[in-house]
Amino acid sequence: MRLSLICFTGAGAQLGVRLLKELKFSGHECRGFVLEKFLNPFHEANGLEPLKTPLREWTGEQFAARDGLIFIGAAGIAVRAIAPWVKDKRTDPAVVVIDDCGRYSISLLSGHLGGANGLAEETAKITGGIPVITTATDLHGRFAVDNFAKEQGLWMSDMKTAKAVSADVLAGEPVGLFSDFPVMGSLPEGFTQKESCRRNVWITVKRDPEEGGFLKLFLPEGGEVLRLVPRIVILGIGCKKGTGKEQIEAAVGEALSRWNIEPESAAAVATIDIKKEEAGLLSYVRDHGLSFHTYPAGRLLQAEGEFSPSSFVREITGVDNVCERAAVSLAEDLGGGRLMIKKQAGGGVTVAAAVRDWKVKL
Repeated sequence: MRLSLICFTGAGAQLGVRLLKELKFSGHECRGFVLEKFLNPFHEANGLEPLKTPLREWTGEQFAARDGLIFIGAAGIAVRAIAPWVKDKRTDPAVVVIDDCGRYSISLLSGHLGGANGLAEETAKITGGIPVITTATDLHGRFAVDNFAKEQGLWMSDMKTAKAVSADVLAGEPVGLFSDFPVMGSLPEGFTQKESCRRNVWITVKRDPEEGGFLKLFLPEGGEVLRLVPRIVILGIGCKKGTGKEQIEAAVGEALSRWNIEPESAAAVATIDIKKEEAGLLSYVRDHGLSFHTYPAGRLLQAEGEFSPSSFVREITGVDNVCERAAVSLAEDLGGGRLMIKKQAGGGVTVAAAVRDWKVKL
């Protein structure tokens, strides 16, 4: 995690030096700050920096740039500092408060999705203190769907429904759990795969339950579905030289919508190597946070499967199909998969999609 810690007393600064060292040793990218009046040469030599901006301003900067904040001092200071910046549990960083004696590490904000619960436990081990966790599912030893989603790298479709699912689990109400992928492990307590319930969790790359599917047929009136979406879809894209990002976005969006695929399931883009510097494609990949992979024509020809051939594409690139072969090639390199969307063409862009082989681990 990218962490920032801040100290407000001399004792806190001593503890901050210790935490800074141990957290860096554990693999975190960590910066430490202290009020200037408590900074001494020992602290500075061990990585602490002077706080040179008002605390409110500093906190806002860290909220935007870091994965976690650690306040070493009174909880009230932390609460007032973060209050203007708290927006959404899906995006807020983890916030942990530690007293300057190191007795308690309190998970204050984003316990599950942000990782504050884990960070509180990790820092408590360093200080020899007690982690203070207040999330109900943890206290009662129940399955926390938001924590599961974070651990598995799944996108959640709706935080309101996620909260309702957790509430039903805590109340002892059954919750349906369904998956379009193989499931490893036992169902958590309170979940069922035998029937649709008032609230259900669906692990899928689909955007909506499909006509004739189990959920569509048996979902009770007023029933809710929380989709957990793995990022395992690979987009294969081909395009004419000079194609703009907006054209690529439109083509991808249309293809995914037509095949009922959730855009958040996309993880990567694959194409032929002659497109490795295509400006519009590079902008699309960057703006959507996708990894980018290119292959020479010879490697694309080795992809296994049946593809939509084009003599024109073969003449230009040396391979009869770019988008389908590129998507499958990357899936093969990542452990296997299958073509789920065959070539869709329009506006000078061709789009295909493969889905990686993947299993749910409960």
